[in-house]
Amino acid sequence: MYVILGGTGHVGRAVAQTVLAAGHDVSVVTRQVVAASEQRHAGVDYAAVDVNDTDTLRALFQRAKRVFVLNPPAAVSGNTDVEERKTVCSILKALRGVALEKVVVQSTYGAQPGEHCGDLGVLYELEQGAQALNVPVCIVRAAYYMSNWAGAISAAKATGVLQTFLPSTQAFPMVAPEDVGSLAGQLLISDVEETGIHNIEGPESYTPSDVAAVLSRLVGRVVQVQVIPQERWYEAYRGNGFSKEAAQSYANMTGLFVHQHYDRPADPVRGSTSLEGCLKRYA
Repeated sequence: MYVILGGTGHVGRAVAQTVLAAGHDVSVVTRQVVAASEQRHAGVDYAAVDVNDTDTLRALFQRAKRVFVLNPPAAVSGNTDVEERKTVCSILKALRGVALEKVVVQSTYGAQPGEHCGDLGVLYELEQGAQALNVPVCIVRAAYYMSNWAGAISAAKATGVLQTFLPSTQAFPMVAPEDVGSLAGQLLISDVEETGIHNIEGPESYTPSDVAAVLSRLVGRVVQVQVIPQERWYEAYRGNGFSKEAAQSYANMTGLFVHQHYDRPADPVRGSTSLEGCLKRYA
């Protein structure tokens, strides 16, 4: 059995579909019970487990051959740094000592040590902890998710404005979450000798102006980019329901991303989905 954490999200669902297509049974870990009407895929078992319940999680891992690990995002209304490190700690503790053939970890471009830089620091700690296990490990570092722009579709349609923290003409590597999940699924079923860090981005990089052009076509009106200056990032996050701690952490992470304080991979895997192809699914 292959256990997929976060298997009902965009990435995890693609992992599960890839593993199923290869003929393996899958157990998808969810935060809440999945309705019977949704449990239609042969070979899929759904396990409603709180990832902070280390003992229950370990019991599930002990029945698995291979595991895909995705750390669930914490509610931004709380202290995301504390809550996401708590789930990382529980997942790693549940994995320790379990005889698995392979583990695949979902991470991000720019993962690096740091206490208050959002996912960059949290997922770096997850990477380090997984690599310390006595198990073959693959790490999938994904570029900026194209789906992050999906939340802007309604506002773009209503106002003709795309608000962003990113400079309008600066190109950033982006990737569709489904392409990330497909790669992670392929690595999960691949030979145990295939390990290490695997970077993935889409077929090309995009600027926020490119995003606005795509949204213009999708919503049927001209969409203009409105850049939020860095001195207002914290205020903007707070205005969107972030706690003081989460707003500061996300503002720091945004700064590291925008100013590219990380090594860009020289030869990433290229997903096939374009930005427009991805956003069409949400429009």
